Amino acid sequence: MTLANSSFFADSRGPPWLPASASDARKIAYWGQLMCFVFMIVYLILGIILLITRDLGSGIYLVVSGFVDFIILALMKSTVFEHMDQGRFNEASDHLLALGVLGIIFGVIPGIFLITAFARLQEVFQPQYQPYAPGTYQEGKPPEAPPTAYAPPPEQAAPQQQAPQQAAPQEQAAAAQQKSKHPEMVKCKKCGVQYPAFMRTCPNCGEER
Repeated sequence: MTLANSSFFADSRGPPWLPASASDARKIAYWGQLMCFVFMIVYLILGIILLITRDLGSGIYLVVSGFVDFIILALMKSTVFEHMDQGRFNEASDHLLALGVLGIIFGVIPGIFLITAFARLQEVFQPQYQPYAPGTYQEGKPPEAPPTAYAPPPEQAAPQQQAPQQAAPQEQAAAAQQKSKHPEMVKCKKCGVQYPAFMRTCPNCGEER
């Protein structure tokens, strides 16, 4: 009778559809089950020898560890492997953690295998992201620059136009002053002498205008 055909041991190979992390966790748990079987025999033999030699403390611990390893061995097939082979990874993870803690307390090495299997199984619960194949997505267009607000051209000619307007009254005033200083002249028709317009007769020849 092989180990796989026994009522305690599970098959070393799981279903082919298992995820990679679950398949690895199952293999590690299978080796942990073998370690439980080996250490169960070793602890029971050493425990009995120590009890015979009156080393009660160590003998009792080894005998208890052997029985605990036997319990772990008996429970793993139904609580870990069957759940894992049927896709119930949550139940398998919980039982692996509980049996791994017992294995560390009573046996150390079998418990290390079971805790390692528990840690590897946790990757099943993490979301798997697959990168997009090239060409299956479209790159977004670069953002367009916002339209700039219309700004009217600066009024540069206004000051130049105001300067002549301001200068015009001053020129008119100056011209008026010059006119007031130089009265309007008229030319005599007879002798051709120019004289002020306010005079009625030519001062040269006496000819009236």
